[in-house]
Amino acid sequence: MMLRQIVFIPVVILDTIVHSFLSILVGIFKPYSRLNTIIIRNWARIILWTAGVKWEVEGLENIEPDQPYIITSNHQSHMDIPILVAALPVPLRIIAKKELFKIPIFGWGMKRAGMLSIDRSNRAAAMHTLQEAEKIIRREKLSILIFPEGTRSADGAIHPFKSGFIMLAINTHLPVLPVTLSGSRKILPRGKFLARSGKVKIHIHPPIPTDNLEMKDRKTLTARVEKIIRETFQSNF
Repeated sequence: MMLRQIVFIPVVILDTIVHSFLSILVGIFKPYSRLNTIIIRNWARIILWTAGVKWEVEGLENIEPDQPYIITSNHQSHMDIPILVAALPVPLRIIAKKELFKIPIFGWGMKRAGMLSIDRSNRAAAMHTLQEAEKIIRREKLSILIFPEGTRSADGAIHPFKSGFIMLAINTHLPVLPVTLSGSRKILPRGKFLARSGKVKIHIHPPIPTDNLEMKDRKTLTARVEKIIRETFQSNF
């Protein structure tokens, strides 16, 4: 346990630097390539292995490998991104807060790997990000991962979902794939830097089609997705 904590930060830094440079090199030519997807997944799995994180996935039968989704999950920890990138068997990219893109090397790697920056304080800029995501989804047939709470939960509870992910799903006619994460906060809570080993449960719910939905349905669907994720999360504790 102590050894893992000692090596965790140095390994994460080295892992991030190496894989960020690889993403930058590959991204110069094709940021949404299968190779960059492999690079991102390897980066995530090394972090989880170093921290001693194990995961259990339920509901893999709800994923069709060649079907892009708008993946939406609750957000408990910095570990959530590596966990979902490593565990979900689909090529995906992330809509992440703009502050992450300011981190030297890591931010450059994220950009070249095709991740999208969102400014949560600027509605117009956030809408532009969603429009860019629509173009990428249509062109590259990739899934997009969004945390609709907007930020990590400070108290462990699930906070109200914002409806941006629903707008993206309706505009692209892609199904929403709700995912419930349980246990990641114990591994790396908000405000902490040293991860603890532990087990995370990932519950993949049946996808929700959006083909026949309109913007007037967004609040209803947002509430439905939040309810699905919240109920499973609460049942795990």
